[in-house]
Amino acid sequence: MVYAANFFHPGNWLRDWFEANRATATERRARRSAYVQTLHALQSMPDSDLADIGISRLSIKDVAHEAAYGGARP
Repeated sequence: MVYAANFFHPGNWLRDWFEANRATATERRARRSAYVQTLHALQSMPDSDLADIGISRLSIKDVAHEAAYGGARP
């Protein structure tokens, strides 16, 4: 009787999974950082400057989200 051994090494797939998750986490952190920076910059501006660029106080979060994530807020 002959036995065939299937040597499966999960290390490579596991490493690929960790690297993909690390890349995703890095991208999420960068986008969140851009959102927070834009949000704080807009919130610190006076109403007259916001009016000059056509942004109301109520739409600051929407503008920051669009700048960081490229779309409307859900």
